[in-house]
Amino acid sequence: MADDRQTSMQFCNECNNLMYPKEVKDETDPTESRLVYVCKAANCIVSAKSRKQCIDAESTMVWKHVVQHTMKADDFVNADITQDPTLPRTRHVTCSKCNHKEAVYLQAVSGPQQGISLYFVCCGCNHTWKQDGKSMSSME
Repeated sequence: MADDRQTSMQFCNECNNLMYPKEVKDETDPTESRLVYVCKAANCIVSAKSRKQCIDAESTMVWKHVVQHTMKADDFVNADITQDPTLPRTRHVTCSKCNHKEAVYLQAVSGPQQGISLYFVCCGCNHTWKQDGKSMSSME
């Protein structure tokens, strides 16, 4: 994708000092902020409202890394998870592998578009499954 954004250091138009990134409140929405470059010189007054002096940091971005991670059972299940006294337990589910009737459970986000799922770990055999709404599926 061709882009004409400038990726060099920014200097103040008034005093030629290096400009630094700063978070400022958005004039249109006070609950929102934006990252801009401003001059920190003691005797240089740069208005945050001036687009020529206050350069939007987004326009000089070189690289952006967005992490999207899908939760897997191995991410939170270890051999001792059923021994953790801080996790809630239930005796109202049955393990499909060993028919044990006790499991620890926890909530986690399954993926970016999925929402929160309930994960169960059998106290008898460490088998892991998740409940999405009314359906249950094995994690192995």
